[in-house]
Amino acid sequence: MNDDTALAGGPEAFPPIVERYRDAVFGVALARLRNFHDAEDVTQAVFVEAYERLGNLKDPARLGAWLRSITIHRGVDHLRGRMEVTGVEEIDDHLSDPTTPHTEMERRELRDRIMAAIGRLSRPQAETTVLFYINGYSQEEIARIQEVPVGTVKRRLHDARNRLKEEMMDLAEDVLKKNAPKEDLSKRVFELLCRYPEGKHLSWNEVVAELRKMGTPGIEGFIRAFALPHWRTRTWAISMLKESRPQPAEMMIDLLKKGISDSNQKVRKAAAWALLSVDVSEDRKRRDLVPEVVSLLRDPTPRVRWRAANELRPWAADVPIEAAALALAEERDAKARAGMAQLVKAVIAAQGQKKGSD
Repeated sequence: MNDDTALAGGPEAFPPIVERYRDAVFGVALARLRNFHDAEDVTQAVFVEAYERLGNLKDPARLGAWLRSITIHRGVDHLRGRMEVTGVEEIDDHLSDPTTPHTEMERRELRDRIMAAIGRLSRPQAETTVLFYINGYSQEEIARIQEVPVGTVKRRLHDARNRLKEEMMDLAEDVLKKNAPKEDLSKRVFELLCRYPEGKHLSWNEVVAELRKMGTPGIEGFIRAFALPHWRTRTWAISMLKESRPQPAEMMIDLLKKGISDSNQKVRKAAAWALLSVDVSEDRKRRDLVPEVVSLLRDPTPRVRWRAANELRPWAADVPIEAAALALAEERDAKARAGMAQLVKAVIAAQGQKKGSD
């Protein structure tokens, strides 16, 4: 699949872009951050942002350069966000095989030497060197990513070799490849993207079943999805949250409460639909969750108000009559007003039953 096809496709067409440019993005980030862990975090963030902004890319031929630009900006943001720049002595060990303390110390010292040496290169030389050695990018590919002539890439590599001993370059190639992003990065990025039912995506039931298999650890995926700027992803996450009901319930409640105050009306509407289905006691729902949905009776969007009124009817005994009546009196939308009227009737009936039982 070429870049044009991926750019024209949905989320399912995006992984080939991640596979093709993963190491390039990581290399650009690493050349600036000089920290493997930070570079991998930025790499993941870049692909999520790139997916959200694909519509802004007018020329598919500039995809590599465009990703590089996003990476540079995210790298700058990352450095600004740190309380202090992390030194090479704090580079995390991403090697999975067991090591002795002595072996680990040797590996850390080796990475320290490599990153310190790369840090002494100019920024263009460092980036070119990392791209060339991290996964064998050709000089032509690097030239397209950096939008410079091939001759410039050759000169940068030549100058870098002159500054670094040949032995150090061999070590650099080995260390960079061992610490490159793991092969599951594209899968992790894709899991962060929306998986709402379009085209050949998994069906609703298949997604629910998959999330239920993930169990408790799956909540972390929901947290990441809620942080995405794409409203459809957040709405889909709420739907899946309601159906799969991951534990702990408190974390689920916190996410749905964020949905209640989301900037997008469809996310708020979905949160109103899902919040009262959380697996907690009825007393907890009356005390803590019903008031959250009641607040949506004054939402600026009619569809959200209508949804809130519908979801509250089974809990009419716990809805303050003043809040329901005021919402009805102020409602101007016909559909929402009908929902409000039904809610007010349900509240009055519930209060009458309560008085009768007293």
